[in-house]
Amino acid sequence: MIYELRIYRFHAGKKATFLSEFKKAKRFMAKYGVTFVAAWENPDRDDEFIWLRSFANAKARDRAIEAYYGSPEWASIVDTLRPTIRRREVRLMKSLPYSTIK
Repeated sequence: MIYELRIYRFHAGKKATFLSEFKKAKRFMAKYGVTFVAAWENPDRDDEFIWLRSFANAKARDRAIEAYYGSPEWASIVDTLRPTIRRREVRLMKSLPYSTIK
């Protein structure tokens, strides 16, 4: 299993817009092979959103990303969602054998 930890920081006043569009995006992730795992807000930073998604393996990730970002659903929200994000960090992760999340 491959996980992506994604950390976004928003432009001032754009968090509500992002969250509204992200809820739409979440609805069609599974259709394209993207598994939504969880999302968090940082209690110390109002402009930060953290979420985790997963894929069966690296090839599945490549296919899912291509399908998801090439989808008509994504095309309908990307021009509203992307401009809300000031900074994006993405980290790929693989579980260790003793992790409770595989």
